[in-house]
Amino acid sequence: MRVLFGISGRQWTSVPQAVRLTVAILSVGALLASCGSDDAPAAEPATSVGTEAVPSESDGAPTGGPAADEGAAGAQSGGEAAQEATTTTTAGGETATAAGDDAADDAAAEPATTGSTEATPGEASSPEPARGGTLTFGVLGAPPSLNPGIGDPAFNTIYQWAYDPLVILQPDGTFAPNLAVEFGYTDDRNMRYELTLRAGVKFSDGTDLDAEAVKSHLDYVRSQPTALAQQLARVANIDVTGPLSLVIELSESDPGLTFSFAQGFGGGNVISPKAIETPETLDLGTAGAGPYMLVPEESIPFDTYAFVPNPHYWNPDRVHWDEVVLRVIPNSSSMIEAIRAGQVQASQGDATTMAAAEEAGITVTSAPLALVGLNLVDRGGVVSAPLGDVRVRRALNHAVDREAIAAALLGDGELALSQYALEGHRGYDPALDAANAYDPDLARRLLQEAGYGDGVTISVLDVNLLGLNFMVQAVAGQLAEVGVTLDITTVADPNAYFTGLVSGDYPAVATFYGLSTMQTLHVGFINPMGPFNPLGTVDEELDSLFAEYFATTGDTSDVEQRINARLVDQAWALPVMGSPLAFYLSEGLTGIEATTGNASVPTLVDIRPS
Repeated sequence: MRVLFGISGRQWTSVPQAVRLTVAILSVGALLASCGSDDAPAAEPATSVGTEAVPSESDGAPTGGPAADEGAAGAQSGGEAAQEATTTTTAGGETATAAGDDAADDAAAEPATTGSTEATPGEASSPEPARGGTLTFGVLGAPPSLNPGIGDPAFNTIYQWAYDPLVILQPDGTFAPNLAVEFGYTDDRNMRYELTLRAGVKFSDGTDLDAEAVKSHLDYVRSQPTALAQQLARVANIDVTGPLSLVIELSESDPGLTFSFAQGFGGGNVISPKAIETPETLDLGTAGAGPYMLVPEESIPFDTYAFVPNPHYWNPDRVHWDEVVLRVIPNSSSMIEAIRAGQVQASQGDATTMAAAEEAGITVTSAPLALVGLNLVDRGGVVSAPLGDVRVRRALNHAVDREAIAAALLGDGELALSQYALEGHRGYDPALDAANAYDPDLARRLLQEAGYGDGVTISVLDVNLLGLNFMVQAVAGQLAEVGVTLDITTVADPNAYFTGLVSGDYPAVATFYGLSTMQTLHVGFINPMGPFNPLGTVDEELDSLFAEYFATTGDTSDVEQRINARLVDQAWALPVMGSPLAFYLSEGLTGIEATTGNASVPTLVDIRPS
């Protein structure tokens, strides 16, 4: 293992800090979290066309969506589907179970183009439904700019209202057509990708969405110093082959483009080429092909964002509201109170308030997605010499009772996590749980062998966000039992957190990172240019394993499990819990489902009256 000191973090310091939150965090991901499905059929290197249904999360999977592996973004399958259930608790207390499986993990490997015969854009299949009045949706935070090209998947809860993605990652982990009606790899090496776009689509500024517009968007995104650009780093050339068709050539194998183009990661949130010419207009403005558009004069940055229907939107059946207002409410408990008071009808949630939301009669839809724990970023011992010794990092992992912490903080000990894939993902290996099992005596022996039997102090960056501060305090209490003291610096907001993260000044950092697929894990967490690898750790064995993974077009389970095993062996981090991501709906609303399959990133524009 080599450490390239200062390579990554220094290059990110000129970018607005909150913009650097990678797919992995929420969504995404996504963050994104971004994430395809492991039980989707293995893709064949051929092009097929089916009959398209207009995507809608509540209506199940439209015909014609390809499976791919990338996760918070392509879908790949092989072998039996391991089913991971996602539970939606309704206001009435009933529960419904949906299979999420490896969906998030499969998105990356889709060496096939699957599409559909497109319907006439904007043509309703049934009489246009009556719209609701105003939907007020609560978000936990907002970016410095509303420009999705320089933004981050963590803020897709805002971008989605104005920007339709090229494809939709569905709750079952398959991909459905959206702005693109045919999409996927057309070779057997994941190096040639083709897109065919929907005809007749316009951006909210009236500009046509055609192949030249999509090329302009992708070239713009690739030129930005963001995690999203890193996701597209292997794109070598984009050729427009027709008014509505493009070919993307890659410099190296990469199975994850379809996931990048879905709602979880946001690469497919196509921006009007007219707006790209003056990108400053997107700081408090929108120019997408989604169902709504921002009203700048009624919006206040970091507080309130008002949207009205896009008059050019291609599918009016998906416009369910006369107005959508996003309210920024950083405190999760305050979010629940706002819903109970009728000030907000739907919102983001988090693992720390899910039980309270259910007790309040709020519908909760959620699925495990994020690794919550300590990111041991100083694996070379640059800032903290002890962390440069793998025995110390292993000792930290054996000193923590994950089940006890998960039970105390999330109310469910089964959400304990000791590896880098969630149960149901291709990379998950139950044997690795035993390899990282709670064993404080072993932790003490490892510290003694490393020369730290008399104790060691490690500085940690923490943030009062998503319950991370509670997790850090719990971990600190248990590490103290084996002689490890955490010197904790807690900051109050995401901007201060990301400034500290990328500075390289902290050897360990509290983290909340989406485990959509090995592709999205690599982008921000393993890649030496990624924001969650601020000291630029390079591990040659991991590099070799990821190269094998990127080039694999069949079942990737074996190589993903070997990647997972290497990360556990090197104690890359200290995973503690697999935290769910959640969304809350007040009584009378329906339309979305957060699952492992869609990386817990539903298409929020489908929220509608029951």
